[in-house]
Amino acid sequence: MPAFLSRTCLAFLAATLLLAAPLRPAQAGDLSRAFLLPELFEIMAEEGRRSAVADGEIPLQGRALAEFKRDVAAIYDAEAMRAAFEASLMAELASQPDVLADALDFAATELGGRILRLEISARAALLEDEIEEISRITLEEARDADGPRAARLDMVRARIDANDLVDLNVSLGLNTSLAYYRGMLSAQATQLLGADDLLSLVWSQEELLRADIEDWIESYFLLAYQPLSDEDLRTYTEYLSTPFAQAFNLAMFTAFDQVFSDLSVELGRVMGQGMVAEEL
Repeated sequence: MPAFLSRTCLAFLAATLLLAAPLRPAQAGDLSRAFLLPELFEIMAEEGRRSAVADGEIPLQGRALAEFKRDVAAIYDAEAMRAAFEASLMAELASQPDVLADALDFAATELGGRILRLEISARAALLEDEIEEISRITLEEARDADGPRAARLDMVRARIDANDLVDLNVSLGLNTSLAYYRGMLSAQATQLLGADDLLSLVWSQEELLRADIEDWIESYFLLAYQPLSDEDLRTYTEYLSTPFAQAFNLAMFTAFDQVFSDLSVELGRVMGQGMVAEEL
């Protein structure tokens, strides 16, 4: 899988009760504001744009490269991404109004609001290469440490496990990788690869993708939750383990999967078009 797809995976919270009642239109706006979705998608769009045009990742040059960069800027449009995500998430939650109500209630608490802001701030900070490098070093040190630093990493891992974030992000990453190659196929850029070949290619990346996600997500949460007390982090993890919170997390991942799979198809298509153009 292209390296620039592995960052499309990280989400936040989280169950499984199906209740029949339509959502009020206002609730989409409530959710967007409560979970800071405009800020999140500005960051994710920037991550996508940077990763897609990273040095060494693009087998294009000249006019084809310039056109690809233009297309990437259009594909990673933060407002369009957020609108698509909200529509998908609202569809997922339409039969689960109690799940949505619970998520909004938690976001409205002092602890919930503070944690959401910390997560956004850390995500934005990691756009800086220096901060990302420091966060990786901090993680390695915590993995080798004993005492309080090791205990803190254990708490972060418990938070990750509460929402099964590694497995869900691996699944999302594999799905977006497959979507990317399907986009390339649609542009006739990989004529020698069939469906079975694509599946084998994608699955061959699972181990490396899992390791990358584990490193990123642990370093991210160590950074994000640094200001939290151990008690606050335990309280948060307990909340994330509740059925409503887990249902919300699954709905979020379903929506992310839809949005980023669609983006990846488009990204693969424009990459494929550029590769075909250079061959002509």
